[in-house]
Amino acid sequence: MNKVQKQGHTLCYEHWKVSRQVAEVPAVYQLENGAEVSRSTNGGMLTATALGEHFKLDAKQINRVLVELGWIEREGSQGWKPTALGEKLKAQKNIYFKNNVAYVVWHPDICKSRILQKAAEELLAIELSPQLQEQNSSMNEDAADKSEGFREKFPPAIRASDGHMVRSRGEAMIDGLLYEHRIVHAYERMVPIEEAMYCDFFLPEYNLYIEFWGMESNPKYKARKDKKLDLYRQNGLRLIEVKDEHVNNLEDYLMGQLVKFGYKAK
Repeated sequence: MNKVQKQGHTLCYEHWKVSRQVAEVPAVYQLENGAEVSRSTNGGMLTATALGEHFKLDAKQINRVLVELGWIEREGSQGWKPTALGEKLKAQKNIYFKNNVAYVVWHPDICKSRILQKAAEELLAIELSPQLQEQNSSMNEDAADKSEGFREKFPPAIRASDGHMVRSRGEAMIDGLLYEHRIVHAYERMVPIEEAMYCDFFLPEYNLYIEFWGMESNPKYKARKDKKLDLYRQNGLRLIEVKDEHVNNLEDYLMGQLVKFGYKAK
């Protein structure tokens, strides 16, 4: 007889919780190798947070891996749903009752997947790798833009989640987010101006450039950055700047900036 306080709901909170309960399951799920994975309260299924704990990733990182594998996809601007392939792997879509945002839960057997293990290890290698330094201290940033052979002599060494080879951890994270959100992008594209200059990323759908400034403590790098910014301004080009300080909260920062230039979640 408790009063229902939330409009549109037929059960009070306590009875709603009872209606969501399933048969009790062990608090942990033991894998064949003896490792234990904590179960969530979702009927013994694993949330992204619980799955990430097993692979030493946070929820955002594990979702990035699952997107790359084609097991989940976006639902709205914040939610996730399983793809047809994800459903074959026993993934299920749930709705978080506090904000009606969709999320995906997984059967604990997914932790045995060698494909998932390999993908998680590759992401960890990118996320934990140190920021690449200048690969040739005798060649400054200005020479790098003007020298036709620079990119052949010093090729990108880090593979981003969509297969692009990039030059730094920060660039790999930017590339991965653009891929995750299905935003078409080019890496190290020649900027169509009179001066010889390459951008970090170009988004043709929005006629927008992205530059990642990763070594501002280096005086030569800082001077080159200032010169490039002047060229962007002089030529009236649309630009998003990403700095080292943005990396730890990159998705919120970058997607917020993209909205200013017309991006809408698909």
